[in-house]
Amino acid sequence: MLLSYIPASFRIEILKTRNTSALWLTFIGSLFAPAILFIGYLSKPEIGYAGAKINAWDLFIGRCWQAEIAVFIPFYAVLMNSLIVNIEHRSNTWKYVFTQPFPKSSVWVGKILLIQSLILLHFLVFNSLTLVAGGILALIDSNYGFANHIPSFDIILKFIVKTFIATLGVSGIHYWLATRIKNIIVPIGIALMGIVLSSVLIMQQWKYVDWFPYAFPLLSSMRKSNDFLVLHEWVSLGYFIVLNVLGYLDISRRNMG
Repeated sequence: MLLSYIPASFRIEILKTRNTSALWLTFIGSLFAPAILFIGYLSKPEIGYAGAKINAWDLFIGRCWQAEIAVFIPFYAVLMNSLIVNIEHRSNTWKYVFTQPFPKSSVWVGKILLIQSLILLHFLVFNSLTLVAGGILALIDSNYGFANHIPSFDIILKFIVKTFIATLGVSGIHYWLATRIKNIIVPIGIALMGIVLSSVLIMQQWKYVDWFPYAFPLLSSMRKSNDFLVLHEWVSLGYFIVLNVLGYLDISRRNMG
């Protein structure tokens, strides 16, 4: 029964985003890391010449991903959850939404699917722009070595899957928080503290860092493993499932008027 309502709920959520900055942030944010690396390669070409000795594409893509994860991804995941949920807070329509001929659970799941779809779309656009930036650099200066290699698409896919799963823990926290807190600044402040603290905990090699969700994206970019998922990524997936179940039980029992 629930599955039959989810596509309609998802379409409704897509229509609602037309009046938000969520889609613009998804595309513009995708440009950030490739643009920074592109400018860096042009201003200091020697930092890119090492690629001629290895795989220039892997070096460039890896650097873009490091910048993306360290600076942008955690905030982006938090902003997507806050922006999508804040649509109902801003227009004071939670009670109206829950009186529609849809199960409450389909509304909850529809918003989750939209948020996660936007995050995946961001990754796809980001990687496309990364390849475009590398291609332009190849035309500008052959010493970078891009023409001697091809991008390792299996590595790109691995980055997408592992980073996406690593962000799920943060999404689980901030989706629930967004339904509880109307002020969008508060979740962003919490995320800022969490991200700064995660860097400190990683540098201090805290033994429980694999359970601290704000550290998960950075851990996925730092740790090399042949396993499909490592501990913190499984934990992230677990947080996402548990927190969304608890969040739905919470909101379904509250007066959202």
